[in-house]
Amino acid sequence: MSSMPTNGSRAFRSFITLLQSQKAWLSERIAAHDLTPQLMQGLQVLAEHPDATMRAFSENMFCDASNATGIVDRLEKRGLAERRNATADRRSKVVRLTPAGQRLHRRVEEMLLNEAPPAIAKLSAADQRTLREIVERALANVDE
Repeated sequence: MSSMPTNGSRAFRSFITLLQSQKAWLSERIAAHDLTPQLMQGLQVLAEHPDATMRAFSENMFCDASNATGIVDRLEKRGLAERRNATADRRSKVVRLTPAGQRLHRRVEEMLLNEAPPAIAKLSAADQRTLREIVERALANVDE
């Protein structure tokens, strides 16, 4: 027997569906920067977690270690990220954005801050503001 969904669980499911529905729009925008969604997410994770270990990078990407390694390999090949030995444990690798990676991340962030995806852009200005405020309140509840 299943329980009735709560408003919170339904809101979360709707939020996931909304994000998934806008993937084509996002893919088109970031393709202009020669990025895939995975590479864009990698840039974002590295911008938020400088000098992340490969393990931490993998966890923040929500992928296994081999997939994370492939993403970092592609970022490195493009000169956007670099791996180094961790100072505390030379067996461990840390990954960070290069200056070129930082610049590209800023350009993509700026682009995304200046244009809303269609599903959100079609909302009234008041609804967009309310949505932003609610999401920001939810984000304030995130435990780092």
